[in-house]
Amino acid sequence: MTDSNPPATDETAPAAPRLSILLVLSCSAAWVIAQQSFYALPQLLEPIKVAFDRSDEVVTRMYGYELFVFAIVALAAAGPLSRYSRVVVALFGASVAVIAGIVSALTDSYSVLVVCRILLGAGGALAGAAGTAAAASSRNPERVYAVVIIVSQVVLALEPAWLERFALGPFGLAGGFYGLAIATVLLMPFLIWLLPPRPSESAEATGAWAALLQAPNRAIAVAAMLALFIYETGQGGIWTYLMEFGRNSGLDDRSYGDSIALIQLVALSGSFLAYRVGDRFGSKWPIVLGIGANVAAAVGLSYSTSPIHFVVLNFVWFGAYFFVVPYLLGLMARLDDLGRWAVAVDAMWWLGDAAGPPVAGMIVERSGFELLAAFPLSTGVICIAIFMKVLRRFGNEPNASEA
Repeated sequence: MTDSNPPATDETAPAAPRLSILLVLSCSAAWVIAQQSFYALPQLLEPIKVAFDRSDEVVTRMYGYELFVFAIVALAAAGPLSRYSRVVVALFGASVAVIAGIVSALTDSYSVLVVCRILLGAGGALAGAAGTAAAASSRNPERVYAVVIIVSQVVLALEPAWLERFALGPFGLAGGFYGLAIATVLLMPFLIWLLPPRPSESAEATGAWAALLQAPNRAIAVAAMLALFIYETGQGGIWTYLMEFGRNSGLDDRSYGDSIALIQLVALSGSFLAYRVGDRFGSKWPIVLGIGANVAAAVGLSYSTSPIHFVVLNFVWFGAYFFVVPYLLGLMARLDDLGRWAVAVDAMWWLGDAAGPPVAGMIVERSGFELLAAFPLSTGVICIAIFMKVLRRFGNEPNASEA
């Protein structure tokens, strides 16, 4: 009789893994839809400048508009996504992104392109925020985020290569816009498995913004969001000119696409490491060390003059990023298991990306690439200083929010 009980338990267990796999696929699709436009920014910079006869400063300012709207919409969605269907929100956002991409390919007006990029940012934000909130509702958000990062980044890692080989290379800028729209359409069916919000009397009894403002652990969450905003401003500036760094290192456009794809795939070992380590050592030192390595590599990229340096520095840059993000999002998820702070900090991350390109464009336009290295260095030092104080108490122990 005692031997018959364990098999019964084992037969009911597979339901959780099946749901987990579907959740990973769905959240990964949402993140790819949200981030693929951002991943294309370095490759689109020069074609947009040429096609519309605009300067670095003007085009990077448009990038800032798109990412600013992305961040604001994602932040505004944090409250509603604790109450409403994540599937419906994600599908609507993806549809907006597809329409904006098609119109971007058809227009020859820069003003229309700016409007389309803003709409693209809004649509991508809704899809990405829905995926972030769904992952935060899972039983072990750190590990879900780690696996979602691995899956989504495998897909996104291939983007520079196929975008150059099959879209931008043969068909120019319009082909790039069409390619991103088609990729979004292909991913939309996977969104149907996003987890619904957990029942919560407080979330149901308040409005969208009130639900966010009433989320627990506000002081810690706000300080963490400020630190990440500052940090990501410098990172976004470096990312905007990554293809230019590749050219300065002696890579042509196709070699850049192939190398970045391969680098990202190998650098996913950072997320595997985060998955294996989990919360054994808390959040403080994984976050501080991950951000520190990422910032150091970003500074080095500004001075890269050879393909080997470019490849090695990018491996460290991407690898440290893939390692630290699960801890950052997992920390916010433990502050509120409805996912409100996880979505909000993701929005602040993108707000930093919005501020990065215009500042970087202004620096390059006026002072060249040499001064650009100081940008991620200063923002990284400030971020680490804030996090050292925030995590001195909260991040030292695993599951500190439950104490």
